[in-house]
Amino acid sequence: MKNVIRTTSIFGVMFGLLGAAAHAAPTPAPSAAPSAKGAFQRDLLGVYSYNEKQVLQLEEAVPQNKFNWRPAPGVRSIAEAYLHIAFSNYGLTKMATGKEPPADAGWEMNPAKWDKKTTDKAEIKKILEKSFAHVHEVISSLPDTDLDKMVTFFGHDMSVRSVLIILVGHMNEHLGQEVAYARSNKIVPPWSKDEKMPMDAKKP
Repeated sequence: MKNVIRTTSIFGVMFGLLGAAAHAAPTPAPSAAPSAKGAFQRDLLGVYSYNEKQVLQLEEAVPQNKFNWRPAPGVRSIAEAYLHIAFSNYGLTKMATGKEPPADAGWEMNPAKWDKKTTDKAEIKKILEKSFAHVHEVISSLPDTDLDKMVTFFGHDMSVRSVLIILVGHMNEHLGQEVAYARSNKIVPPWSKDEKMPMDAKKP
C-alpha cells in the first residue's frame, strides 16, 4: 500500500506540474515589452494557483465521514494531510521571507499539534483558503532583490527563491498524497472525471 501511495504521489506531482504548464498565462505579444520585475513571483504563483484549486476541489469531493481515514496506523489521515498543507504554507513562507503568519491563524511551529486541530471538512477548507491567501500576499509583495538572499533552511543555506520553489513542490507532494487517499476510497478527483487516456481516445 505504501509503495502504491508513493508512486501515485509522484505521478500526481508530475501531472500537476504538466497541467499547470498547460494552463500558464499566455506569452505576451512580441511587440510588448515585458518587465522582468516580478516575473518569477508571477510564474510561481501561476503554478501554485493551479494546484491550489485542485486541493480545494478534492477536499470538497471527499465526504465528511472519510476525513478520519488513514491508510495505516501512524500515517497522516485525510484531514491531517490537508491541514499539513496549510501548516507548511505558513511555515515555509516564514522561513523564506521572515513574514509571520497572521495572528488569527493560530499557527505555531508544532506540526503534530496543528495537524490534529480539527477533522471538520468545512473548517479545514477555511484553514486552507486562509493559508493560500497568505502565500499569495507574501509572494506577490516580495521584491526581486530579495529572491537571491540566503536563508537557513533546516541547516542548509539556500536562497529565498529556492525555498519558495520547495513550497510549491511540497503542496504538490501532498496533493498527490490526497489523490492516492481519494482513489483508495473510490473517490475520483473532480478534474479527472472527464479526462481520457490517449488509448481511450482511439476507441470508436
